[in-house]
Amino acid sequence: MMKRILLYLWFAVCCLGIKAATVARYNGSRIFWDARTPVTVFSSGGYARMIELSDGRLLACCESGGIKISFSTNKGRTWSSPTLIAPNANNTPNCVPDLVQLTDGTIIVGYNPRPSTPYTEDRRFGIRVRRSTDSGRTWSEEIFVYDADYIFENGCWEPSFLELPSGELQLYFADESPYTTTGEQQISLCRSFDGGLTWTEPQRISYRSGYRDGMPVPVLLGDGKTIVVAIEDNGWSGVGDFVPTTIRTTLTNNWKNNFYVSGTSSQRNRSINHNYCPVAKGGAPYLRVLPNGETVLSHQSTYGDGDNMKMYVYVGNKQAKDFKAMSRPFYQGTTKGCWWNSLAVIDTGIVVAVGGLDGKIAMVKGYPMKQFMAPYASQLTDGRLTSDDTYYNTSARQVPMGNETGTFSYADFAYDIDNLYMTCLVYRRNASSEEPFPDGVNFYVESKGASTNTPSSTAYWFSMLPNGTLSVSQGNGKDWVQTDLPTVNVASVVASSNYRLELAVPWSAIGLSAAPVGGSLSVNLEILTGDGTQQLVECIPDASPTKPATWMPLKLIETDETKIITPNASASLRQEREHIYNLAGQQVTKSYNGIIVQKGKKTLIPNP
Repeated sequence: MMKRILLYLWFAVCCLGIKAATVARYNGSRIFWDARTPVTVFSSGGYARMIELSDGRLLACCESGGIKISFSTNKGRTWSSPTLIAPNANNTPNCVPDLVQLTDGTIIVGYNPRPSTPYTEDRRFGIRVRRSTDSGRTWSEEIFVYDADYIFENGCWEPSFLELPSGELQLYFADESPYTTTGEQQISLCRSFDGGLTWTEPQRISYRSGYRDGMPVPVLLGDGKTIVVAIEDNGWSGVGDFVPTTIRTTLTNNWKNNFYVSGTSSQRNRSINHNYCPVAKGGAPYLRVLPNGETVLSHQSTYGDGDNMKMYVYVGNKQAKDFKAMSRPFYQGTTKGCWWNSLAVIDTGIVVAVGGLDGKIAMVKGYPMKQFMAPYASQLTDGRLTSDDTYYNTSARQVPMGNETGTFSYADFAYDIDNLYMTCLVYRRNASSEEPFPDGVNFYVESKGASTNTPSSTAYWFSMLPNGTLSVSQGNGKDWVQTDLPTVNVASVVASSNYRLELAVPWSAIGLSAAPVGGSLSVNLEILTGDGTQQLVECIPDASPTKPATWMPLKLIETDETKIITPNASASLRQEREHIYNLAGQQVTKSYNGIIVQKGKKTLIPNP
């Protein structure tokens, strides 16, 4: 009996240990920014915003001696010369524009007149709009929306639009004018029911007593039922600064009956927006919705870097909550500020970060991914990319990195029945393989997709130097232990401005009998930059090299080559001169003693 109890206790402890080592996997998207070649949208200006028009063009606006617009007909690669549509007048600069295209095609730009000193009562801080009904070629006269006070301390700020499915157009803005004796501020809303020609009086929709709700950006969530507004909020206990926050209401409620979100509202209506608060303090939030319903949030923050203001982006769930996967779109180098930024979602879900750097407006594209992809294709592991190599991206650039350190790189994957392939091109002049601070690439594989917070025995770490030197470590349940896998092959080619590494990992070397098509496989990447005194390391967003649960799933794309059958299912696949058929019953090639001959390559047939 005692022996049975001891065995039971031993089993329970083992189970508890396994449970403690397992954590929930992050299943949201992460954004990979191609920051190597940012595009200048405006050579000067600030507070830029961008949308994709119904005809496929991109339209951007900014403040620069008034309100200017520019168009791109090639998804942002080049931009037209700016057009001034709202010039400054009467010592009153027009500032902080926003833009929207309505369902009927009308384009509306809103902006914020801000009188300069000396103040006079006839020049007020306000909100105005202009309309275009001919795709942005011509613009209407200025349309009045709202006036605040005539001095800075009681002004209004930062208009932002939302069109509802009913056709109602909403314009949100920050408003100090109701609080002339305090420093408080609320979020106000004006409505238009005729496409922006006329507007209602403002109503309060958010106010935290004693603080300053500001810079609203509204969206309608993918569920079509919830309005969420990102604001900056300096009223959170223990934070002591502005931090991105969301307020919300249902579309059915739609801020009716004087409903507003107060500082004492439940967390359902006012919530802090990401897991890095209160560390990443800062304001100027911007919110958008991805085609899959996920949400993306940006804001500006110094985030432990002195006075160097940067743009940070997070991915939230479909309820615009639980924001994670923090990333920085722009590599700033010696640039000391990335100010008053915004986001756009274009094409099939590409995220565009628009930022103010050194007085100009630049953009970079980001690619949200929930998993990496690997096609079925045998590769010649020689460190070169040729027309015979078939990775997921035609240029082998599925995974861009480098926005954090400036060491820009592109990685990609492929597989066949024998190997998993990874290639990485790193733009690094004078890359060094010398210890103790070399350049290099770390590639991690969890062969069973284990969701653990320590590397188990099915986790492998491949450390590669620019000269092709390879070291391999395997998890032991707690940490990494160096091991020897002689069948793993790595090749490198070093050029004057870059180096490329190509890795072939046999499935058998990582404990698998075949390619895990349809199975679990997760990977991680790190790019190392050494300068002789230290080593900078850039990892994929929210990933840790010691926690496989944070790594990215890698999907092996199923093809006819991985579904080969014979007309007679009981026949051996390794019969000499056997015909090979796909699932549609079509003959695809012939085999000779277990070799498939196709496209000039030889590939072993998998066992049935």
